[in-house]
Amino acid sequence: KEAALFAHIKEQYDEQISPYYAAARLWTDAIIDPLETRQWIAIGIEAANNAPIERAFNLGVIQV
Repeated sequence: KEAALFAHIKEQYDEQISPYYAAARLWTDAIIDPLETRQWIAIGIEAANNAPIERAFNLGVIQV
């Protein structure tokens, strides 16, 4: 029973770990080529640098 349960759980993990599984459910915006990672990060940093500051950043209370 234990081996069958493990095989079932592993099968689900193997299916759900695919980026295509996440994309099919709209959990992700895009699947990028790993060679384009730096370009995508640079675009994100540029967008963040040019975004207007609409209100002060406030973390609130941080509990550890």
